[in-house]
Amino acid sequence: MRAVFRIRPSWRALVIQGILLGGVALAGPAKASGPLLRMPDAAYAQAGAGDNVASATIGVTWDLPWRHENDWGLWEGYLDLSLGRWRASRAGAWAGHREVTQVGITPVIRLRPAGWRHVFLEAGIGANWIFPIYQNGSRQFSTTFNFGDHIGAGWQFGPSGDQELTLRLQHFSNAGIRHPNPGENFIELRYARRF
Repeated sequence: MRAVFRIRPSWRALVIQGILLGGVALAGPAKASGPLLRMPDAAYAQAGAGDNVASATIGVTWDLPWRHENDWGLWEGYLDLSLGRWRASRAGAWAGHREVTQVGITPVIRLRPAGWRHVFLEAGIGANWIFPIYQNGSRQFSTTFNFGDHIGAGWQFGPSGDQELTLRLQHFSNAGIRHPNPGENFIELRYARRF
């Protein structure tokens, strides 16, 4: 009997790999002053809700050494490291899957629109590990590795602009790596404080 192995890269997997590699490229070379090798620039706490699920997340961010200004405004980036806990209101078929832990790293691009000094828009996609495998009633993930992407809008405030409130829409799924892949969506509110 002859075993045949075929690798069939999907267009989704190639796009996702490109986005993640682009995020790593934005982070710049790993040197003493590079992201993750220095103290974070901000810390945050966020709470979210989805379809019969709630989440609480804490994390830190590092500003990336990339900025670009054009007619739209100022573009900049940051790297987000998160630790979250999800609690489903519907028990799954297996014990322990009602509550899961989420660990993620996400490169984010932020736009500060021209003429809007305290307002920003942002989007990001990153790698997340959600364990044990998440189940919420009949909705069950098939992998612990998932992608997390989000869009958000926020407001910077405080005497020196060191505080932020952001409203985010976030989606987690494995991008079709394995099925079932129902995904989970959250509406989140984040408070961040810059150091």
